[in-house]
Amino acid sequence: MKFIIIILIFIITPAIFSEEINKSTNEIDIKIKNIISKMTMEEKIGQLFNIAIVGKKLKPEYRKFIEKYQIGGVTLFNYNIKSKTQLKSFIKELQSVSKIPMFISVDQEGGRITRYKKGNFLPPSPYLMGKLNDEDIVKKVGEYTAKDLLFVGINLNIAPVADILSTYKNKAIFDRSFGENSKKVSKLVSLYIKSLQDNGVIAVIKHFPGQGSIKQDTHKTLPYSKIKTELLFKRDLLPFKEAIDKNLVNIVMSSHVIFANIDHKYPATLSKKLLNGILRKKLNYNGIIFTDGLEMMAILKTYGLEKATLLALQGEVDVVTINWDLKNVKRAIYFIEKSLKEKKITEELINQKLFRILKVKEKYLYNKKEEKELNKKEVDKFLMSVYKKGARYQNIEIKDFSNKDIYSNMKAFKKNKKINYLKSMPKHISNSIIIISKLGSISRSLYKNNIIIYLGADIDMKRRKYFKGIILNENNKYTRKLAIKKSTYK
Repeated sequence: MKFIIIILIFIITPAIFSEEINKSTNEIDIKIKNIISKMTMEEKIGQLFNIAIVGKKLKPEYRKFIEKYQIGGVTLFNYNIKSKTQLKSFIKELQSVSKIPMFISVDQEGGRITRYKKGNFLPPSPYLMGKLNDEDIVKKVGEYTAKDLLFVGINLNIAPVADILSTYKNKAIFDRSFGENSKKVSKLVSLYIKSLQDNGVIAVIKHFPGQGSIKQDTHKTLPYSKIKTELLFKRDLLPFKEAIDKNLVNIVMSSHVIFANIDHKYPATLSKKLLNGILRKKLNYNGIIFTDGLEMMAILKTYGLEKATLLALQGEVDVVTINWDLKNVKRAIYFIEKSLKEKKITEELINQKLFRILKVKEKYLYNKKEEKELNKKEVDKFLMSVYKKGARYQNIEIKDFSNKDIYSNMKAFKKNKKINYLKSMPKHISNSIIIISKLGSISRSLYKNNIIIYLGADIDMKRRKYFKGIILNENNKYTRKLAIKKSTYK
């Protein structure tokens, strides 16, 4: 009798849970539809736009514009950020202007694409993480990145890059990719997304359907790929497919590349064949689709801002990204309002897009608890362990010393009375000397917190700005002079 009861419990319990989930989902759907029914057309259109803002404070013209259109999201760049305190206050003010919580986003991929540099954690490059192929490191990077962003109010990370690096001539992607092996990249991309979102920050997987095989930069031109459809499915689409199959993806960002064997007329961002035919139908994706910036030359030169905005929203795109000034954002929005009156786009289609957007916002942006600040010592310790493991891939030698040993082992630098590196070291300096033989071979996140000795040739004038607070090789005349100038460890 007991055995029968146990079996019945196992049969009935999942059914009860399933019923509860369906009930909860239905309630959320009803709530979202109710919100949509009360929105003005201006507010509905505004939610379909993700914009950039000029400056470090919310200027009156932006405040008025956001209040009127209830803009869906804002992407932050270096020029918006002065300090943690300033950024936290700026984001709080932004959110106070909108009735519906905004996506506050940043490109925090790690390595050279790290927009928020004032936090306690500057992530290593995806390429280094791919080389290490350590799941625990990827999970920890996702966790620390999320917590560091949430502390200041950033709720969306425009990462990870899911592109398979299939040519080293792809300078626009290169170290932004997790690597060359599609299975490994798929695994690490999914792990990163899960870790980021488990810790409260929405991930954006990009650039669909994968632009690791192109040699041109979409910021400058419209690339034309002749990759075979079979290879695209076998290799480039795998990271997207795996993450979608695991039900991890909330937002996909499209690529500004023409994939000629699928759609010879339009780049992925504007292609119904790619976004509807493959992403929606073949990969069964029902979430939000973001465009990459429509101000990029791949789109702007070929289609113009207004036409591209309309084509994107007539198709499967839900959110148009415009990282430009307010004047051009207004141009795009006014054109959609005009197109709606001319019936080139319907309110029904806008409502469908809006429903997808609000569903993700309901899940992640409401009733958020304030995140505690990351422990700097804990984070630095983790980062140093990552770079030590990755040293052989980056031509780096890392040696640990106590502060006393640093002073006693740097006789060559002490001999020159004009060089005051050691006196000007901050108290919080990490106990490490990092010796590098190639510029750009180490993340800039370690430049400020360690003694770095550069063993390469002289630095050209263009790269000066990257080397504040670095001890450079005294054997080179130019670098010695530079080291004296930059020895303040700001």
